[in-house]
Amino acid sequence: MKILHLVFENFQDVAGLLSRSHRYFGDESDLVTMVRSQLGFPNGILLDYPLLNSPLTRFFRRLTRRENVNVPDRELTANIKGSNPLLRMYFKIRDLLWLYKLHKTWRRLDLGRYDIYHFDGDIPFIYGDRILKKLQGKRIVTHFFGSELRKWGMNPYLKKYAQIRFTSEVDHPKIDPSLVFVPIPFAADNIKPRSGENTILVVGHSPTRRTAKGTDDIIRAVNKVREKINFEFRLIEGVKHDRCMEFKTGCDIGIDQVGNYAGTAYGRSGLEFLALGIPTITEIPAEYEPLLPGHPFVKAARENLAEVLYRLLTDADLRKRKKTESIAWVREFVNPRRVMAKIYDEYRRVGWV
Repeated sequence: MKILHLVFENFQDVAGLLSRSHRYFGDESDLVTMVRSQLGFPNGILLDYPLLNSPLTRFFRRLTRRENVNVPDRELTANIKGSNPLLRMYFKIRDLLWLYKLHKTWRRLDLGRYDIYHFDGDIPFIYGDRILKKLQGKRIVTHFFGSELRKWGMNPYLKKYAQIRFTSEVDHPKIDPSLVFVPIPFAADNIKPRSGENTILVVGHSPTRRTAKGTDDIIRAVNKVREKINFEFRLIEGVKHDRCMEFKTGCDIGIDQVGNYAGTAYGRSGLEFLALGIPTITEIPAEYEPLLPGHPFVKAARENLAEVLYRLLTDADLRKRKKTESIAWVREFVNPRRVMAKIYDEYRRVGWV
């Protein structure tokens, strides 16, 4: 089979890795991106849509409060994207510009030749259903990552056309029980674990968006612990991915997120810390634990982060044990071959293979 993965941006290479992992099952796959990766990940077939990450778009996001992606767990609810008339009008105007840009690439590369279309991020080339109508008879998948579903809801047309719906966020099935959870794929085997520890321990945190990761809460906890023990805090942000990994390699403890503001449990940052053999603190509500069996994360919440961090800083045996557990778990649970096997299980369930 031939599979196409379409994503807004190959953020953290999640869609790219999914696309490449079809080879484990003997299928061909291509990645199409709407905008260039800001962190240096592969772009695949770049559509280079207008009105994405431009000053005008950033202004519109501020005007419509789209920059704030935080959604408290108690406010999780099923929404439809574009239910706001003003926002729907903007999407339709934007569609006209995107269709003009898409048309040349579609004809040049024959983007209608694939058997399965994975819309990673719940965007089917445009907001509207014009492309989905062209793909009638094809097999359609939507796959949610990040905060899009929590904050803005599901694309109404993919809600109608998609035969399989995946999510890699542990709280999304709470919003829509029809979503099938598969972990974020991560090629941990490609990362060499660090050895030894620094004389003065280094605690690292690498938020892409501070408000989403609870960075202010983390900094407050770090400052509180600094009153008791000497250590270095490394805030890693605003750098390309390869540089980010260089900084992370020098850490002894990682903090992924607390507060569950715009994401729950963990993200790629946490997986990178684990793959390096670095004990990693994050917040995982008890109700989502069954989706992450045997995980090695050191659990904390805003209220007790300082205490948990202090314990990890002062307990060398705990750090050593977590290092071993972290490497083993991340190489198995989120292994791309394992994640893709779960996706193919759904293919078989609906009769595609």
